[in-house]
Amino acid sequence: MDSGTERSAFERLAPAGVFTYLEGRATASRETVTRSDVMAQRGPRDPAPVRSLIGLVSCIEYIPDLLHPIFEKILIGIRSRLTASGCDLLICATRFTGGDDNARRSAVEQTIGRGVNAVIAWGLGVDDPEFKPIVDADLPTMFIELDALGRRTGYVTSANVEAMAEVVQHLSAGGRRRIAHISGHTFNRPGPDRILGYRSALDELGLPALPEYLERGDFFQRSGFEAATRLLALPNPPDAIACASDAMAIGAMAAIEAAGLRIPRDIAVTGFDDADFAVTVTPSLTTVRQDPLGMGTAAAEATLRMLADPECSPPVAVIPTELVVRESSGRAAAKS
Repeated sequence: MDSGTERSAFERLAPAGVFTYLEGRATASRETVTRSDVMAQRGPRDPAPVRSLIGLVSCIEYIPDLLHPIFEKILIGIRSRLTASGCDLLICATRFTGGDDNARRSAVEQTIGRGVNAVIAWGLGVDDPEFKPIVDADLPTMFIELDALGRRTGYVTSANVEAMAEVVQHLSAGGRRRIAHISGHTFNRPGPDRILGYRSALDELGLPALPEYLERGDFFQRSGFEAATRLLALPNPPDAIACASDAMAIGAMAAIEAAGLRIPRDIAVTGFDDADFAVTVTPSLTTVRQDPLGMGTAAAEATLRMLADPECSPPVAVIPTELVVRESSGRAAAKS
């Protein structure tokens, strides 16, 4: 940006340092896995075929998005487990191609054409151009946060529904009655599942589920700022905003500050991820702690199991989360 260009309201008001970070059972094979469970499965015998080549397909712009608190740690978990097993990795960051559907599809096809033995993919939806070539390859495949099931296809996800329901219950226990939600993308599991958790908890608590209290974001800061600005402009604005990511929560906090309101006295804010900056912002951010290292490790472990046993049922792993309560969700101010 040129120094003479006027910055957006979000860029001027966001806390310093923000921009540096970057129902029913699915199958009988569904399992709940923690990182310690995955570690315990390892033994002296490594099930991976010697020098397997694993294609890692990610619908991201490789360098900037890997600074994201979840993507980065997922990749570390995958890489650590697979390289320890003697696997070679071929990373395909499809949006680095410029976002053209044909280029993205071609990038995946070239990756598979290099002779990979298996695929791990994240950041994708079923309508993305990368999805069909991956599934059609009929290789052992694990998707992360996308519930794609097939003959050789499984997935790993966080317990998103339960986690967001717990957030809403926590806000209600603190005296909040007008709880809004800023969701993420809805093309894969985190966005819809967190909306479901939000709505189901409101219903259970007997709180209003107003359509205007549900705003759609994209998991990044700017959308949180813009969505919170719209929520605060409502005739009856919310007294709490539960965000589907920490980055959007930071944006929402900037919007609340810009409106002259105080967190949590006037309005509570929560996030989702437990990014490194969640504890350092003021007020510190109540959030859901995911286990991205565990997710990556579980995806890698499942891939190794399918490589070792062609008859292995594609695993489904649901990784538990933890609500981390900090300052931003304190009790509502007492009515005078």
